[in-house]
Amino acid sequence: MARTGGKRSQPKARPAAAPAPVRAPLPTADEQESTGLGKKILLAGIGLVAVAALVVLAINLATEEREGTESAAFLTPDVTVSGSILPPYAGTAEDPGIGLAMPEVFSSDLSGMPASIERDGIPKMVLFLAHWCPACQREVPAVQAWIDDNGVPAGVDFVSVATSIDEIRPNYPPDSWLRREGWTQRVVVDSATSSIANAYGLNAFPYYVLVDGSGAVVRRISGGLAAETVGAMLDALAAGA
Repeated sequence: MARTGGKRSQPKARPAAAPAPVRAPLPTADEQESTGLGKKILLAGIGLVAVAALVVLAINLATEEREGTESAAFLTPDVTVSGSILPPYAGTAEDPGIGLAMPEVFSSDLSGMPASIERDGIPKMVLFLAHWCPACQREVPAVQAWIDDNGVPAGVDFVSVATSIDEIRPNYPPDSWLRREGWTQRVVVDSATSSIANAYGLNAFPYYVLVDGSGAVVRRISGGLAAETVGAMLDALAAGA
């Protein structure tokens, strides 16, 4: 009897066993101690950085406060005015201040050093400036340019007075403005109540007061002037005119 050929049935594959979960090894006691120490060092470092930042901030704030206080002291000096004050200038040809002795002034400059305007036998041009005054802002660089080219005549004292100082008005503070313009003339700082300006009869800015060698007022002018005019007045003072 013929045998019929048949396929042997293949054995069924067994499903692969699921991989055993890998468990992280527990840290040893030494490793735990090392990790804890590292965290402590990290936290200590963060703390030191924070403390250093606070120290730097405190130093900066103290420096700013000190500088602000010093600046305020320079801009609000103790001012003494001696002698009779001049009558207010009315801007007329008949100036009642002509021939009167100029008031003497004792104050400080923009660095806080003593500064004065005295009857010392030297003819003087006294120029009153306000940092917020547009005419003064034009006058200063123009006059300084003339001085750079020609110089102040020998034997004449050209002194400026920083007055009407107000921190809420434009172009404050006056020392920064005058330094920026390269202003080379002496600066006397007025009081918060403008006692120097009032003593000289100021009525507008800029304001010029010319004084001869005896200390007597020879001319007062308010308003902007051409730099050449200022130069001519300086030459006249030097010549005794």
